[in-house]
Amino acid sequence: MVGPDLLRRKTAQVLHHCARLNLRVDVTADELDANEDLYNTVLMDPQRAIQACIDLAAHACVDDGLGAPVGPAEAFALLARAGRIAPELSARLAGAAGLRNLIVHRYSEIDSHKVLAILGNNLDDLRTFVQALHH
Repeated sequence: MVGPDLLRRKTAQVLHHCARLNLRVDVTADELDANEDLYNTVLMDPQRAIQACIDLAAHACVDDGLGAPVGPAEAFALLARAGRIAPELSARLAGAAGLRNLIVHRYSEIDSHKVLAILGNNLDDLRTFVQALHH
């Protein structure tokens, strides 16, 4: 079991950044491309929310005796195999980790249309993940 303080803190981060992104649901790719401040906000909030989920997954794997995952995709897969999260959620979270890597490592090459499509469909996955860890 992930320590209660870490779980509470990381869950709050996920929910905070998801809530900030919900305020941007009507943003278009053209608006992102024309407004650097908005672009930075819309990219940094998911990066931080996803990173908090990755951190929680790694801690849960170690704390539950599942082993030390090599990377985020393995962490989510281990939790799915242990029945902590659904396999489909595990796959989508691995994809979210890929988005986080894209934001962190190739920041200037990100297609705004793709990012908005991913965010529009996947914020609930982050919330579902943290809820699953609370049970």
